[in-house]
Amino acid sequence: MKNSKPASIFALSFVLFALPCLAFAANDKGKEVSAEHRSKVAEIVQQLTAVVGQDKNIGQEIRQIAQEQNTTTERMVTKIEKIETRGKLKTFLIGTDYKNIGALRSELVTTANHIDRLEKALERTDSEEIKTELNAQITALKEAQIKVESFIKTNENKFSLLGWLVKLFNQ
Repeated sequence: MKNSKPASIFALSFVLFALPCLAFAANDKGKEVSAEHRSKVAEIVQQLTAVVGQDKNIGQEIRQIAQEQNTTTERMVTKIEKIETRGKLKTFLIGTDYKNIGALRSELVTTANHIDRLEKALERTDSEEIKTELNAQITALKEAQIKVESFIKTNENKFSLLGWLVKLFNQ
């Protein structure tokens, strides 16, 4: 009985002091992801918009893709910010924000469709200069997409107490 008292005091002090500290800790790395993604894709959209006037065959389609990607990016950044600003205590107890991760995956599919459309437009142009520029922007979009996928995987695999209990009872 004497050994259980220090253990319970330790557990109580952990709950009272350590867990609230986790709840208020900020995730600075995540904020970098959203800002970096917004910046990178804004640059890509700007470069795509510059290509619009150079080729009349694909110009209108490139403009439309650029506008749609800009909208998609804003939605993605909003989802990333919601995931990264979720409290660590809430994530520890309940788990990852799967709603926003699912929405983010959906936006990644939209980005993949934009990349496919850009690749098809690339095949229809005759200008080597435009082909080079479009290839560069397609590569940049793919890199941005890979970074978001990495962000999803990192946040998807976070430990949660509730998840651990569910797995324990399912065995």
